[in-house]
Amino acid sequence: MNRYAVNKVQELGYTLFELVDTQGNGIAMITPDFGANLLSYTYMEMPVIVPPNSLQDFIEQASAHTMYGTPILFPPNRILKGSFTFGGRSYRLPLNEPPFHHLHGEMSHKAWHVVDASASDEKGAYVSCQFDFAEHPEIIAYFPHPLLFTVTHHMFEGRLTTQLTVENKGGDMAPFALGLHPYFATPSAGDGCYLTVPAAEEWLVSNLAFVQALPAETAFCESLSQGISLAYPELGCSLLTLNGDRTCRFEMKEAGYRIAYQIDPKFPFVVLFKPDWTDAFSIEPYTYVTDAFNLPYPPELTGARGIEPQEVIHLSTAIWLEKL
Repeated sequence: MNRYAVNKVQELGYTLFELVDTQGNGIAMITPDFGANLLSYTYMEMPVIVPPNSLQDFIEQASAHTMYGTPILFPPNRILKGSFTFGGRSYRLPLNEPPFHHLHGEMSHKAWHVVDASASDEKGAYVSCQFDFAEHPEIIAYFPHPLLFTVTHHMFEGRLTTQLTVENKGGDMAPFALGLHPYFATPSAGDGCYLTVPAAEEWLVSNLAFVQALPAETAFCESLSQGISLAYPELGCSLLTLNGDRTCRFEMKEAGYRIAYQIDPKFPFVVLFKPDWTDAFSIEPYTYVTDAFNLPYPPELTGARGIEPQEVIHLSTAIWLEKL
């Protein structure tokens, strides 16, 4: 019997892709029709990524596309009034969080194309999906850059990696801001769960994650390096600049395991966020701080940057479990 498999699952008229590791008892579910979302993940019968109650709930409630699983965000978080200026060009994005903000972009709500899926004992199981702005005139109308996004969710030897590639196929430099929003399975109210994050500095932010002051080394950063209890304010958030090996960990002391989450250095920042609609905690890797193009700070500090014509940017994250 092969260790790895890729299964197509038909549900409610949609095709989902299931990555299976029979040796590790691992199952990951990906939804190409809804943002190529890594919608759920369990390993060794332990929940890792929190799914919605049902696929039907996920489909019928548009806001749910960024409330479960692992949404892909471009741009991540909010843009004040949906507008900013970059490279001498003004951008005005839809106010999809009325009345004032653009939130998380639109890729998480739209269908991606499956371009490859395979499984073998030598390479594991994976599925690759693409999203091409050039195929979406409603996006090109306000963001006139034909960016091509590729995401590969890959299960191999106890690790689930998410590899992201972004290519600018146009002739102009485009503003670049990418993020992920994984919902990690944690106990209700954070009981018995501890979080460690290699945080260098903390940004002062509002409850909507808008930056209010320059970052600084804080007592919270020091506490995160040692581990904090996840009795964390619901709907509160923190914005941090990372350092070190960029591996964050949830330690489930009573259950005897950790969830490890390794973040690519091209994601210099994370948002910590505790939702109030499910038992989960988010560590959101970002390439820039919230609304960076509107901030009066140097881009090398905020991550505000562009992607040059024909440039290709590669980023990745990895998840695995550790026994205590």
